[in-house]
Amino acid sequence: MKRFMTLLLLLSLQTSLFAADPPGNRYEQSLLETIKDIQSQNHEQALNHTRDLIKKYPHSRLGHMLYADLLLAKAEPLTEIGSGIETDRAMRDFRYEIKQRWQHDTNIEHQDLYPENILLLADDQPYVILVDQQSSRIYVYRNKGGDLQLETDYFITIGLKGYGKQKRGDQKTPIGIYHVTRYIDGMELPDLYGEGAFPINYPNTWDERNKRTGGGIWIHGTPSYTYNRSPWASNGCIVVSNPDFLHINSYIRPELRTPVIVAEQVTWLSREQWLDKRQQVMQLLTTWLVDWESLDHEKYRRHYSRIELNAYGRDFNSWDGHKRWVNRNRTRVEVEYSQLNIFSYPGEDDLLLMQFEQNYRSNNLNVDTPKELYWRKTATDWHIVHEGTRSFPVPDIKIVEN
Repeated sequence: MKRFMTLLLLLSLQTSLFAADPPGNRYEQSLLETIKDIQSQNHEQALNHTRDLIKKYPHSRLGHMLYADLLLAKAEPLTEIGSGIETDRAMRDFRYEIKQRWQHDTNIEHQDLYPENILLLADDQPYVILVDQQSSRIYVYRNKGGDLQLETDYFITIGLKGYGKQKRGDQKTPIGIYHVTRYIDGMELPDLYGEGAFPINYPNTWDERNKRTGGGIWIHGTPSYTYNRSPWASNGCIVVSNPDFLHINSYIRPELRTPVIVAEQVTWLSREQWLDKRQQVMQLLTTWLVDWESLDHEKYRRHYSRIELNAYGRDFNSWDGHKRWVNRNRTRVEVEYSQLNIFSYPGEDDLLLMQFEQNYRSNNLNVDTPKELYWRKTATDWHIVHEGTRSFPVPDIKIVEN
């Protein structure tokens, strides 16, 4: 049938195995079975599959659109998929959602590869959330003794205007590294948020440094009148279907500040590449600590950027003078770390984020500090461009973008 030519150009007949089987994946597989029937020109079976789909998922907008097209095809040939839809926006959303779901189903490379953004997780972080906005996908990875294991994934909706949030009200989803700050039950929220919400700490330190504004960026559910929203429909939040929200709820731990990495597009590495990169950045941290403990200020200061540095509000010259003064009477320095996270920062060229608990001991000062270090790679070496205390402000429940 001519009306399916647009779809056939987008799709290819392959199948894949999911890392787990949350409700959203069962829904997705039901949709894709219908598409496969259409490709095989088995239209009666496609009609039956779609009828079963909307019976099981009565709020599936995509299911109803497919069913309407298949019924209309019985009366007259249609020129392309979605001919019965009245608006250009609905047509675009319809096609794009099918394309995103199918490409994920046929692209299995992520199952054997590692995301570049997640290099090391602290022992107290059992899971990490990874968002790939270009693929309309959210992944859950398990921390398996320092290794990463893909647990499951879900279809998502992002901001109406795409990604790369810069200011309040721009209807874009941020790109960055965040942490879940709390859980809000759906009973406390308007129907728009579905079964509940997990706010994240946007804007973070790096956003504030880059003067990004706004707030109320959440991972949340879907209104009761639809199964899922179209790929671009939120005001900046990350939205999943209600069944998927209830499923992902078992992985997100607000009390542990579950990390949420929000990327424009995930870069995938082989295991060898991933381990090599992790070893390199671990060496950065080790060398920095050794040079700090040596009390050789010239060695220590070489790790800091003369151009970009912001260390507890000080530029390089101010920081340099302050460090020389506070260390003038130091005869011994010992620095240890624990609960280390290392992330390759999305949307930035060669930027690393290290988060850890710092244990500092010297002859005249002992202090424990939750630490953040941002490293930037230049033409010659890596340098610290930001050093500060990690904090997780609890957002106001009334301040919401979406």
